[in-house]
Amino acid sequence: MSNEIENLFHYRVKSGMEERYQAYVNKVLPLTQAQEPYVLGYEILQGSDGSYYQRERYENEEAVWKHMELTAEGQADFAAATEMIELVILGELSQKFRDTFGITTTYTPLHQVNR
Repeated sequence: MSNEIENLFHYRVKSGMEERYQAYVNKVLPLTQAQEPYVLGYEILQGSDGSYYQRERYENEEAVWKHMELTAEGQADFAAATEMIELVILGELSQKFRDTFGITTTYTPLHQVNR
């Protein structure tokens, strides 16, 4: 089994907070691309209803902690500008991680096919 962590966010940008959300995108994505090889993937999709779905993949839990520290300023913009609809984190997480981010349900690998 892999220690890979996958974060799946479904959220809305709050009314009037579009510029703050864009500030998050402008800060975090270039930094992640240039300085975070342990971030395996980071994509944002917009739904036809105006909501967003974001998928992030990390080598392991330590990589998530590093990402949060390095991108803290942009993460503050994200937190202020968005309303979370659903958050799902896939992978094995420490109790410290679950407590810090308020994760009550975790999903660990059970069955998989990899190529």
